[in-house]
Amino acid sequence: MVDFYPTSHKLDPNILNKELYNTTDLELQYYQIRLQWPWRKGDVHAWGWVLFIMGFMIIYGLLNWHDIRLDRRRLEVAIHNRRNKSGKRMKMPERSLYDRISTHARSFAYHRWDWMASISIGMSTLIIAGFAYPMLYVFTQRPYYARDPTLGPPPLAGRAGMIAVAMIPFIVALGMKVNLVSLVTGVGHEKLNVLHRWLALLMFILTIVHAVPFLVEPVVNDGWPALKAKFASNIVYWNGVAAFCCLFWLCIASLKPIRRLCYEFFVHIHILCGVGFVAMMFWHCNNMLTSWHYLFATFAIWIGCLLYRLFFRTNFLRAFHGEQVYFTALSNEGVKLTIPTTLRWKAGQHVFIRIPGISLFDNHPFTVASAAEKPEGEINDLVLVFKPQKGFTKRVHTISRKDPDASYRAYLDGPYGGLSRKLESFETVLLIAGGSGITPIIGHLHELATKIRAKEAVTRDVRIIWTVKHFEAFEWFKDEISRIARTMPRNSLLVQYFVTQESPVPLPAFPVSATRSWPQTPHTPQTPMTPMFVKAEPLHVVREIPDEHQYEMNVIAMGKQLGHERVYVDQWGNPCQQPDSNASSPIESPTMMDMSKLPPLGDEVLLEFGRPPLRHALRDWSDGFGKRTCVYVCGPPSMKVDVANAVAEMQSDIWISDEREEIYLHTESFGW
Repeated sequence: MVDFYPTSHKLDPNILNKELYNTTDLELQYYQIRLQWPWRKGDVHAWGWVLFIMGFMIIYGLLNWHDIRLDRRRLEVAIHNRRNKSGKRMKMPERSLYDRISTHARSFAYHRWDWMASISIGMSTLIIAGFAYPMLYVFTQRPYYARDPTLGPPPLAGRAGMIAVAMIPFIVALGMKVNLVSLVTGVGHEKLNVLHRWLALLMFILTIVHAVPFLVEPVVNDGWPALKAKFASNIVYWNGVAAFCCLFWLCIASLKPIRRLCYEFFVHIHILCGVGFVAMMFWHCNNMLTSWHYLFATFAIWIGCLLYRLFFRTNFLRAFHGEQVYFTALSNEGVKLTIPTTLRWKAGQHVFIRIPGISLFDNHPFTVASAAEKPEGEINDLVLVFKPQKGFTKRVHTISRKDPDASYRAYLDGPYGGLSRKLESFETVLLIAGGSGITPIIGHLHELATKIRAKEAVTRDVRIIWTVKHFEAFEWFKDEISRIARTMPRNSLLVQYFVTQESPVPLPAFPVSATRSWPQTPHTPQTPMTPMFVKAEPLHVVREIPDEHQYEMNVIAMGKQLGHERVYVDQWGNPCQQPDSNASSPIESPTMMDMSKLPPLGDEVLLEFGRPPLRHALRDWSDGFGKRTCVYVCGPPSMKVDVANAVAEMQSDIWISDEREEIYLHTESFGW
């Protein structure tokens, strides 16, 4: 073989790693230059992965830009037309080819499996594509091994290793609370965290593919003593094992059962192991090829995100003096934290809170359940509501019961997340919550009500479905929803409450006011359960809000549709049965008043026992949806599966009806 080496060719001392191979060997030089992808061109493998992942980011970025542009245009038209009623009216953007194509994509991507409720089929397809490309790239090329161990590393290991190194910056970026991926695609970090975990698993698999050939090759050719000699003479094997151990723990400890078992421990160890892994990779790669480029990029992303959080999210000064937090015990084991702060946030966003007086290092995320109503610079009450699990939340729960007057110093980090689309740009907004999933919806309801009152919203139909296990859980936000409802135009908000784990009792079978006729003492049921939402009138265009008399007639009509021709209340405003005409005295028959003559307050809700049939009923309710509808759901996995599958099936309505343009679904994470 040496005789065929071209004498005019100069020896390349960097053709391989000098510490592991004799680069002055002519046969090695000749073998390497004749390979299609020699070791020194291994950075091409990494570049392939970078271009692949960047392509997906560009596609999602363009789709996000289109949606933002469309929402902004619709709001501009709506605001212009309301402010210039006598002048020339602008037309809403008409249905485009993009709308038609997107219905096909959404009818597929929105679907979810019951056994994998945490991610949609669309997300699963993206993950499968992410696995397929590197695996096909690594295993469909030949050769896997060099002709002789002395002629170079196994090409299979080189391809897998470079792609794995190129994944590290993207894995870190997807795991950061502030990152460019969220900025470009509009997807919050809490959802990108799913990709963070799956991509880390893929890197772990590629790391095994990278390591195994280096272990198999010496054993196959020269037996186990050769492998022992490799470990004894090369530190690169040992620091590679150290990096592998860190990565193994990062992946195993991220599994949901382990993560939930000891969340606080997981977070702290995850950070330490992550830093250790990157440090070991610097040592292991030893600046071979372009490996350090990706590691320096990882370091820059990590430091950059931390600095941005410190100066622009946490607020540098706030990070030192903190805020005061006050505890309130709620019914059904709930806890409310109130933090007066100048921090600004948007509906649906969450913050991380650390209370050193309770737990020095724990930093927990909670969705904000209030609106920043006062101007910037003034103090707003940031409200967090949750049901305790264990650890930090359990300790907070105990304090709220034993020492409700106590206040602690708290440190806020955020806000993060939220909705990239503007809810006020949709004609119809359906908000569905399960249990404490109501917290982000309260913030959105605040903002929607403010926009509608200011005539800065396309929205004219808001519907809320809140499902809880126990009746007393409604006390968390019942009055808050009632207060917001009374500030909104008549007939613009329809609310339905469901109770799933209580013995059925006779609830009012008509819309009741949460402040005037809320049930207090339920008994054994005498009448059948109330039906679901009645179909709302079609909202194919932005309609005018009916006056109070029309709203009152709608409430009465709804009561009749529920089987009650006339509804009566006593002299205190509480609902009751029709008075007995045979009563012998006024004492036996209290003063009655026909509820149809009682002006509604605007906060009437429908109550029902059992689970809402979201999977099958949503399509019936969609008859009253506007041209563009947003369905927002935050609740347990089973609820998200039902709603997602229902919305996926409703996409076909856009093709067969000219009165439909978009039915958009947003699912909010229920837990961490």
